[in-house]
Amino acid sequence: MRANLIRCTAIALLLGGAIASPAAAASRIQIVIDVNNLTGTESFVTTGGFCPTGTAVSHDFRSTGRGENHAFTFHLEKTLTCADGSGTLTIRVNAATTDGAPGDQGGWSVMAGSGAWATASGGGNLVGTYVDTGIIDRYTG
Repeated sequence: MRANLIRCTAIALLLGGAIASPAAAASRIQIVIDVNNLTGTESFVTTGGFCPTGTAVSHDFRSTGRGENHAFTFHLEKTLTCADGSGTLTIRVNAATTDGAPGDQGGWSVMAGSGAWATASGGGNLVGTYVDTGIIDRYTG
């Protein structure tokens, strides 16, 4: 299961949507998460309407598929914790890939937030890119 989580999280996710909170107006955002399978850590940097840096934790991983076409979908939740102490954001991720592919793609949506992000909403598209150390996830929205 850890291997699947790493494989699926090692996705460079390009999300297309927006995040809005009372502390920040709705805006375009890009969140880039480096999922390092060697160290077991996830860190992020952002541009747009969310905190600039922080850490992430993936949880509630589920997958389906792998039939004759070797395709499968995966679903997980990811909690992002802001390094500046402004709060957290939990997102739902739904993506798909095939065995041997260099990455995956899908979508994401905000599930919950805390602190300055307690009323955040939005989502977008995602693209994941597999790299030697894990996955680079790019979420834009």
